[in-house]
Amino acid sequence: MLKGNLVKTVTSDGLEHAGFWMDATSEIAVFHSHGTSGDFYSHKFIEVEAEKLSAQGISFLTANNRGHDVYADIRKPVGKNVEWTQIGGGFERFEDCVLDIGAWVDFLTEHGVKKVILQSHSLTSKILYYQHKKHDPRVIGQILLSSQNDAGLMFYALGKEKYEKTNREIVKIVRDGKGSTLLPKELSPVSYQTSALMYLGYLTEEGPGTLTPYHSPDSPQWQVLEETREPLLVVYGGADNYMKPSVDVAVDLIKRYAKSTKKLTVKVIEGASHSYIGYENMLVDTILDWIKSNCV
Repeated sequence: MLKGNLVKTVTSDGLEHAGFWMDATSEIAVFHSHGTSGDFYSHKFIEVEAEKLSAQGISFLTANNRGHDVYADIRKPVGKNVEWTQIGGGFERFEDCVLDIGAWVDFLTEHGVKKVILQSHSLTSKILYYQHKKHDPRVIGQILLSSQNDAGLMFYALGKEKYEKTNREIVKIVRDGKGSTLLPKELSPVSYQTSALMYLGYLTEEGPGTLTPYHSPDSPQWQVLEETREPLLVVYGGADNYMKPSVDVAVDLIKRYAKSTKKLTVKVIEGASHSYIGYENMLVDTILDWIKSNCV
């Protein structure tokens, strides 16, 4: 059984998020950010990682953001009262990830942490975007697990012509102030309807969250990765069915564009899926070895 605490933080725009904190009374901590419409606890590798890091004297925080679950009622404390804001993964504005991650990094600082390793699964563009915007000196490294390209999923699912036409329609819908409009299920990388605002964020070609566009090797969107300076660990499952066109292409492009990082480590765990089911220990041992070599 994990020994930690259920904790909360409030973002600068007033949203309350929950997380699980394993305090090893260390100056270094790993902060885990979940993927599209995910949460801070479902994936088993999170539990394995929390336990192994804690045993090595490294603190670990896994936490929700405003994009947790598909549709979520999020608490918003107002004085002694509480209001509720409806967001969740189907309605989030991608750029607001800066507010969520910033609040959790501040939480770590308040608990004595001086060095933060940002880690994310699948929707890794959030931590890349945060650090690109904030240049937070507390961040000493980034871990990208199954770094996804949801825009690419749409590109291959719809075909180039329909994909580009859809992108133009989405931009117009949001520009007209109708970002909460629900889209057909065919316009989602997962099995639920998403809003136009969510789609704009990281399902369009030029969305602020489309930062690893494997389907578009020469896209200017690679610039954020290209300018990332902290040491990077990038891990893929060799049997990740979401990685289009292939894991090999993804690896080659990461190596091509991660030019400014102090050190790049790319690892493919053969046989592992997008969520590393059955390969959790192998994944976490890779993470722990990398932290010891690059961040401690």
